This record gives sequence, C-alpha cells and structure tokens, in this order.
Amino acid sequence: MHYKGKKGFTPVSASKDPGRTIDLWQLSGLVDKLVAEKKAQLTGEKVVVDLKELGFRKLLGSGSISRPIQVKVDECSEGAAKKLKEAGGELVTAVVAK
Repeated sequence: MHYKGKKGFTPVSASKDPGRTIDLWQLSGLVDKLVAEKKAQLTGEKVVVDLKELGFRKLLGSGSISRPIQVKVDECSEGAAKKLKEAGGELVTAVVAK
C-alpha cells in the first residue's frame, strides 16, 4: 500500500497507468473497419496500422491473424510478434516484451 496524506491510502495499482492494450483477434476484426474509415492504409496486400495513433500502447498475442499487417506500436508481446511475422506482416516497435 502507498499511504498518501493524513487520511486514507491510495492503492499502488491506481497510481500505475497501464495504457490501452489490444489483442490480435481484436485487431484482426477491426482491420476492415479501419481501412474503410481511412485510419489504416492499404498498400498492395498489406495493411498499415498505427496503433499509437489510435491510442493503443501494447499489442498482445491472444488469438490469431490471417492477413499481412504492418503494425506500429510502442510495445508488443513476443507471441504477437511471432504470429504477425507468420502471417506475412511486420512489426514496427520500440520494445518486444516477454
């Protein structure tokens, strides 16, 4: 616990900002909608999605993806990076977390 002030306390979990995360299965379902709304670009067969611009901080590897997608994001799980590359996509990120 983290004590703050004279009365009460603030839980440590409340002071951390985990940011927004998205799973591969969610991204797979959103791709067509993002292209239609011009929030993602279609270059050849590959779709370019900037998750940082959409407000997401981390890509998680739950689910699967069947289309080649180029994803720009701050952090990505190891499983998500592997699944993206297997589908023919690529990852532009600062950190690949384990």
